[in-house]
Amino acid sequence: MKNPFYFIILFSVIIFNPISAQLTPQEAIEGMGRGINLGNTLEPPREGEWNNGPAQESYFDAYLEAGFTNVRIPVRWDMHTGNSAPFTINESWMDRVEEVVDWGLSRGFYITLNGHHEDWIKTGYADPILRARYDAIWVQVAERFKDKSEKLLFEIINEPKGMTRAHVDELNERILGIIRKDNPTRLVIYGGNEWANSNELLAAAIPDDDYVIGYYHAYDPWNFSGLGMGTWGTANDYQQITNKYRGIKNWSEANGIPVHHSEFGAIHDCDFNSRMRIYAHNVEQCLVNGFAFSVWDDGGMFGILNRGNNTWPEVKDILMHYNEDSP
Repeated sequence: MKNPFYFIILFSVIIFNPISAQLTPQEAIEGMGRGINLGNTLEPPREGEWNNGPAQESYFDAYLEAGFTNVRIPVRWDMHTGNSAPFTINESWMDRVEEVVDWGLSRGFYITLNGHHEDWIKTGYADPILRARYDAIWVQVAERFKDKSEKLLFEIINEPKGMTRAHVDELNERILGIIRKDNPTRLVIYGGNEWANSNELLAAAIPDDDYVIGYYHAYDPWNFSGLGMGTWGTANDYQQITNKYRGIKNWSEANGIPVHHSEFGAIHDCDFNSRMRIYAHNVEQCLVNGFAFSVWDDGGMFGILNRGNNTWPEVKDILMHYNEDSP
């Protein structure tokens, strides 16, 4: 018979240190919910060189107050990484990225960290030295962030373009393997070729891994959303986007891969009412189909948060409060 104190100690351990199950991809997507990108911020050759200044911790307070639950942090590593082996990432840049990531994690956000605007590997994928360089970047990132909250997700590469589908499949498999050495169960987000459009996600090889999420980007139709031409909101306009979501949902259910719609938006030059309608329809379709989303915010023509004073335009209310029962 075991000592009765054994059971007392065991009971105390369970009560004061509850066992938590590993976060699954589906649980993460449900928790991620509605999110936003910190775009055009850590992707320029040097932080602050584009249309935004350096990232500010106050942005995350604004995101939290608004009600967002995930933040995608696009990061460009190229200009901060050596060009010859061992391809060391500048320590000050790694520290800076970690600081921004921690601003989000400390507030309870799901955070997505990726390789963004790494065009050198996309257009030069056939070069083994460039492949080794991108591998080395992920070796260092995976090691540096391995002890972070499981709410930190890694996205392998943003919007491949200039690669073949086979190259993207190979890159996804290889980088996932690198991440797994230090992060055996961290959630990893992968996508397809050609700007990570949805058709390429559906055609991409599905990694043999229990902790992956698929992602795609869509600014459909581009003539409206990206160029500001005409209006949007006919029955056919709605149906085309609905059909796209339905196809992705069918693929997701058939393959057991949850989905992150990690970029969409419409520029400020668009017809105002049409712009509000297309944001609302994308939000609705993400909710209906069970996808998490991160709206694109570049602080410019796709801007959402007014970063100068941390105030929000009217589109924020659509992003945060629109649902399938809204009029």
